[in-house]
Amino acid sequence: MEKTDTASTRPNRKYKDSVFTVLFNSKENLFGLYKVLHPEDKEVTINDIEKIELENVLLIRRYNDAAMRVRDKLLILAEQQSTINPNMPVRLLLYIAEEYEKIIKKNGYTKTLYSKKLITLPAPEFYVIYTGSSECSNYMHLTDAFPKEYRDNAFINLDVKVITDEDKNNILGGYITFVKKAEELKHTPGYTFTDALKETVQWCKQENILAGFIKERSEELMSLMLEEWNMEDALKYSKEEGIEEGTKNGMVYAYYEMNLDTNEIAKKMQLTEKEVLEIIRNKNIQ
Repeated sequence: MEKTDTASTRPNRKYKDSVFTVLFNSKENLFGLYKVLHPEDKEVTINDIEKIELENVLLIRRYNDAAMRVRDKLLILAEQQSTINPNMPVRLLLYIAEEYEKIIKKNGYTKTLYSKKLITLPAPEFYVIYTGSSECSNYMHLTDAFPKEYRDNAFINLDVKVITDEDKNNILGGYITFVKKAEELKHTPGYTFTDALKETVQWCKQENILAGFIKERSEELMSLMLEEWNMEDALKYSKEEGIEEGTKNGMVYAYYEMNLDTNEIAKKMQLTEKEVLEIIRNKNIQ
């Protein structure tokens, strides 16, 4: 009897893109991003840019990360919006370990690791793009996760540069400006999420911020941002449940409270519509 491939019958758990990853999905925009980070590099061309597909090494609902290799450098960027995650250096450590393992296998370095020959790896750079309003340090350090008595003489370290600059004349500063403007309007009394995004898009057009991206993909941008905001609200609600199953149920019910239909909720949560209806029914009985 032929065995069923159970992996192929499972729901697709692939995590969703965000505005950040869609914006920096093209080589052209990654090239613009690199020029912001390395304005001193006058010789780099778009042909030097290699987009890197990061793996989800931790369980997160949505991708807010991007990476590229530029000659002998490997740049990894993660975005934080309302709050800074102090564990970001740990997360990026896991990312770089995964990427180096891929490079070692791709270049046939596996056996070389045990020889006298030194292998070469691209030098890593780590960045956090922070769009929140709270004060934060310019750098985050892996050693902050170690016991205090070991930090000064740690045998391993990883530094992450935090970028907050709102220079609307470049793609990175323009993105930060866009997010901050949207968040400002989102919390303005009388504005719905949709109203806030529509006005933000119009304001960006007037100010010539992310002009090409907004002109071509404004509807997709608004859809992704709305989903991010709805997810944030769902997660806030789900925290009251306190356990994994409760978190799933809380998010389903939070979407239901946002007037999403059950079919759409099922797609977002990778559940069947019957499972969604059962969660909502049980919640209403309580």
